[in-house]
Amino acid sequence: MVERNETDLTAILKATSDPIRRAILTLLAQNGPMRVTDLAQRFDVSLNSVSKHIKSLESAGLVSRRTEWREHLIELKPDRIALIDRWFKDLRSIWSMRLEALETIISKDKKMTDTATELSLETTRTIAASREKLFDAWLNPDMLAQFMMPGPNMSVPEAKSDAREGGRFRIVMLAGDKEMPHEGTYKTIDRPNRLAFTWESPFSTLEDSTVTVDFAEAQDGTEVT
Repeated sequence: MVERNETDLTAILKATSDPIRRAILTLLAQNGPMRVTDLAQRFDVSLNSVSKHIKSLESAGLVSRRTEWREHLIELKPDRIALIDRWFKDLRSIWSMRLEALETIISKDKKMTDTATELSLETTRTIAASREKLFDAWLNPDMLAQFMMPGPNMSVPEAKSDAREGGRFRIVMLAGDKEMPHEGTYKTIDRPNRLAFTWESPFSTLEDSTVTVDFAEAQDGTEVT
């Protein structure tokens, strides 16, 4: 079941990577089933080109086609769109959980060592700690090993960080006997305002992901986004 869903999600993301296809989906969501000829009139491209875009959306299961007399009606399949929404919710939940774990660690005042795109999602949490303390936690291997865990009953046996712009980090997550390596390159290290790094994993659905963490002063501590 998981394998099939991941395959479906990959096909959906590929199909929706084109702006015309996304516009077609928007029109179908707003207007309900539409004729191919009516859809083609909305774009400054040929009918043949629009038909090819529709076929790509059909292949991904995002739209269905039915024939009434000689007309072909294209209809949106919202259940397939929901796969993207569920994926984003899962990602948001993972990063929210990591921020929650960081907040728990910081609140206990554990000692820290001194170690010196078109799809996006955002999650924010206010933590009762200074910007400097929270910023440094993201660059400290010991701290990373404690809060960069995707779920309960998991561990991080390895965490390394070359904390400089252009430097690399590596975090190995362990679930049972299955290792899940995550690596990346630091793109921005602007202490204590912003940290940005690539996020690379063989388990990621998308390639070339970038994580940006912003630290802003808040009334009760620091707002981490």
